[in-house]
Amino acid sequence: MPRGDGYYRRKGKVLYWEFMHKGRRYTIRLGNITKSEARPIVAKIKAKIISGEWDEENRKDPFMTELIEAYRKWYESHSRARRRSKEVHLYRLDLLKEFFGNLRASEVTWFTVENYKSRRLEKGAGKTTINKELKLLKSVFNKARELELYDGEVPKIEVFREEGEERLRYISPEEARRLIEACPEWFRPVVIFALNTGLRAGEIFSLTWDSVDFENRVIRIESESTKTKDVYTVPMNDVVYNLLKRVKEMQEREGIRHGYVFTNSKGLPYKYEDRTYRRVFVNACRRAGIKDFRFHDLRHTFASWVAMNSRDIYAVQKLLNHKDLRMTKRYAHLTQQYLKEVVNSISDFASFSEKPGEESA
Repeated sequence: MPRGDGYYRRKGKVLYWEFMHKGRRYTIRLGNITKSEARPIVAKIKAKIISGEWDEENRKDPFMTELIEAYRKWYESHSRARRRSKEVHLYRLDLLKEFFGNLRASEVTWFTVENYKSRRLEKGAGKTTINKELKLLKSVFNKARELELYDGEVPKIEVFREEGEERLRYISPEEARRLIEACPEWFRPVVIFALNTGLRAGEIFSLTWDSVDFENRVIRIESESTKTKDVYTVPMNDVVYNLLKRVKEMQEREGIRHGYVFTNSKGLPYKYEDRTYRRVFVNACRRAGIKDFRFHDLRHTFASWVAMNSRDIYAVQKLLNHKDLRMTKRYAHLTQQYLKEVVNSISDFASFSEKPGEESA
């Protein structure tokens, strides 16, 4: 190798590593990274050369662009997810392609993954969002091995510890009343509906009248799973039933026929992709004097109310359509008072006197 160790060369923004092996010159494209970021990649290649494992001619080690595009093609032909979920999934692929695309699969290391995490944090992405992108990166590698496009190792990909998953912010019925009153009249049905169903924003704003069964008092929901088209039903309580009846009658009077249940101030469907509802909701919270409260926390509020009133964590799981009870356990502490009441209730017929032979009072 030149200088005994190869050398780096930068062409434009792209860094390369050049070296000699068995009388032949090789140039490896490292991508738009610094030398400090490139060193662990090069060290890994050197180790394989020394051990005799490196075989440039026969190895299956394509650029990440090829693997990402192969995954994209597979995903588009197999996914049954809803349109919005697909768009988000493909957008995450674009982010991965932009950062990792110029690297070969074997050149994606723990170090480069950590660098990706740092870059995304600098751009304002949240840890939960980045974790979803990292899980997708791992899926790209696993699919590449399954399709026999890559025969190397899947790099170590460490996700952030999702402290946000433990966040449980909910409001009291009194705060809920203040919030509803602070909403514009045309937005109030959305908040009332969310508080009484626990549905997600995407499920609410994409809801059509075809999914509302007044006769059986249930709402049919297609979940936003990226792998399967999961369909489940949500029961309507009296509040939801009467609310939807009024909304439907109002739309019929005003000649609104687009088929969506909830409309904005102009009678048009909400553009969930633009997140326009957030501005309205934030302003309502401010007027109601409610701080640190997101639209998704309406779902937490619904679940918390169910947990406190039913004392049944399995009911919460069913109503929220959680596949894993671990997702629901954040609400478990809200049922603890009921458990104390159950234990205390046996004291009337299971009490014992301190002295043998003495009857309890």
